[in-house]
Amino acid sequence: MQANVLSRDLVVFSGKTAGLEKFFKLEHWRVNVDGREDDRIVWRRGGFVIVVAVTTDKKIVSIQEYKQASEQILTCLPAGAIKKGEIPLDTALRELYEETGYKGEVFRIIGPFFNSPDKSTEIHWIAIVHNAVQAGPAKPESQETILSAELLSFEEALAKIKIVLHRLALHEARSLLSSP
Repeated sequence: MQANVLSRDLVVFSGKTAGLEKFFKLEHWRVNVDGREDDRIVWRRGGFVIVVAVTTDKKIVSIQEYKQASEQILTCLPAGAIKKGEIPLDTALRELYEETGYKGEVFRIIGPFFNSPDKSTEIHWIAIVHNAVQAGPAKPESQETILSAELLSFEEALAKIKIVLHRLALHEARSLLSSP
């Protein structure tokens, strides 16, 4: 089986959305898979890290954040984009502190995992941080709508978290942290 991208063209927004392509990069890809050509719209995204931070008393550090597309305040794990020059470990510790005010020790970084490989170039890493402690106030970025941080048991976190990648991260952390 052979597959390759024949062309990649930026989708340019117009009207009221003109210029948004600097934030939301959509590309029109012409692809060839085993001699069959097809058109795809791909969301060009970078890497992200989801942080499962666990306190010494086995509580999960979670956040309450308004998520625009769902139009809901959701319980989430701290997470964020890998900035240029960062490695997932650095991103994990930066995002944990920015979003919650907690610091800790990275126990393990796992990944990468694809989020939606048919529609996006985005990949995710999971960072498991242990010995998390409150080290200061949360300082979320201005475009983030984080309302609060909350400590939850694993069971409470699984019951409240509705984002599938965050649930996967919790299951991975539980498995790794309970292994001898």
